[in-house]
Amino acid sequence: MRLVPLIVIGFMMLINFVRGSIHAFAPDGGAHAIAGLDISQNGQTILSLFATLGLHQIAMGLFQLYVLAFRRDLILLALALQTLETAFGVANLYFYRTMPVVVPGAAFNAVLLVLLLSTSALAARQWTTR
Repeated sequence: MRLVPLIVIGFMMLINFVRGSIHAFAPDGGAHAIAGLDISQNGQTILSLFATLGLHQIAMGLFQLYVLAFRRDLILLALALQTLETAFGVANLYFYRTMPVVVPGAAFNAVLLVLLLSTSALAARQWTTR
């Protein structure tokens, strides 16, 4: 059971690197090609915001890589940060500033949130019973 949090952080690290690379480096940041957003108006602003999001995701992936490689004692912190970020993203996608179209990542992120909440609870229980 102690491997589960490490596996989930490794999985999230890969997701952050892939999504971050698409958002930061794809010509449209995935805004149109993947999400179907109209970027004909204010396209440069949208691309800049997507690039910022992508670079943040890459930074999060680098932190998770550091935790996995050198500081496994920080696994609970890494899970908490990812869980909080995913919860805010899900809240934004579904309730706060929703997109004009249904984006493919919305349902996926909701599933990830459930996985992260349960893994964080498991890691917290493991950490407090040491």
